[in-house]
Amino acid sequence: MTDNNTPLIFYTSGSTGEPKVIKKSYEALYKEAYDMADFFNISKNAVIVSTVSSEHMFGATFTVMLPKVTGCKVDGERVFYPEDIKDYEKYVFVSTPSFLEKLARYDFKFKINPLMIITAGANLENNVFEYFEKMCPVTDIYGSTETGVIAYRKSSKENLKFFDNVKYENGKIKSPYFDEPEFILNDELEFFDDGFRVKGRSDRIVKIQEKRISLDETEKILNSHELIEKSYCLELDDRLCAAVVLNEKGRQILEKNGKLELVKIIKANTVGAAARCKKWRFLFDLPLNERGKVNAERIKEIFNTNVTYPYVLESSVTSEYAQICLIFPHESNFFQGHFTDFPILPGVVQLFFVKEFIRDAFNLDFVPQKVKKIKFSSIIKPDEKVYLCLTKSDTSIDFKFTKDDKIFSSGTFVL
Repeated sequence: MTDNNTPLIFYTSGSTGEPKVIKKSYEALYKEAYDMADFFNISKNAVIVSTVSSEHMFGATFTVMLPKVTGCKVDGERVFYPEDIKDYEKYVFVSTPSFLEKLARYDFKFKINPLMIITAGANLENNVFEYFEKMCPVTDIYGSTETGVIAYRKSSKENLKFFDNVKYENGKIKSPYFDEPEFILNDELEFFDDGFRVKGRSDRIVKIQEKRISLDETEKILNSHELIEKSYCLELDDRLCAAVVLNEKGRQILEKNGKLELVKIIKANTVGAAARCKKWRFLFDLPLNERGKVNAERIKEIFNTNVTYPYVLESSVTSEYAQICLIFPHESNFFQGHFTDFPILPGVVQLFFVKEFIRDAFNLDFVPQKVKKIKFSSIIKPDEKVYLCLTKSDTSIDFKFTKDDKIFSSGTFVL
């Protein structure tokens, strides 16, 4: 860490993709950890197991400062995948909502249930909350890099409540967990008799064609659609864009009817700005940064890619293996002019999408040193359902496009 007189420097994740530097005193961090130790009553015999980097605010509080206060131990190996969780008898699991969401999606069960789960960084969806609170106590924390912890809820049926030392008035927070006299929240809060909810961020209001649009509200509308699991919206070149993860029903319609028909169905059953989205990308998951938040820059990059993205029909991802079912639709721009009378999927396009799916499946931002052992054995035709299989090691990633027992192409990306 640092001596007690040197401020610590953190970087926000940047909701618009532009992180900023935040300085915090050791005293503010220690006070926060001291109060959290009292609030959670964590035993010194417990081990902190975390998916969160200690370089960021949430991780620093619960994996660095909290152990200093309580004397408890910390597993120094950060958890990236479920199989990284060791078989501790008494441990506290510190994670992000996005990581917990993936565990719940695949019906994950701990070998030994943690004493408690502490999560922060985004809203913990109620269905995910309910999944884990059957196993152990769960606390969902609301806060930010600038403010530290602000509020909490200990049940999926509860609203948020402020921590005792946090005072809120007219959109301003006062707390011993940061050094400024007060902080103006960028979030809009909605209050009830038993607490409050976060409606959305005021800095995610954009102006498109002279109309003010809340990206948070647009996502909320899209996420309520019967075909959509989750979404992320952004403004590019004065157009509203939506990156969408479909549920099983949505993927079935995409496979049967194609992207244009699917977009029509979604628009016909939504209201407001959600019905006016101009560009759509259907992804197997929303890319995340190491803080477990949506990687806005990566999504912008995907939208700015001129190559038509394939349909993603299903996916399975672990730390060392990924299998993604794809269809390259006949209207894709890379089929145009390429063997017009007998279109096939160009090898260079296959290699491009192998690299793209490696990045998002393994959260790996890399430039391959080289590609070796490339072999194109059979042609891939438009609208043909194929599987991209990725096998990861420390130094390379093997790939192959397959269908049943047939291998269309294979090779190795050297990391």
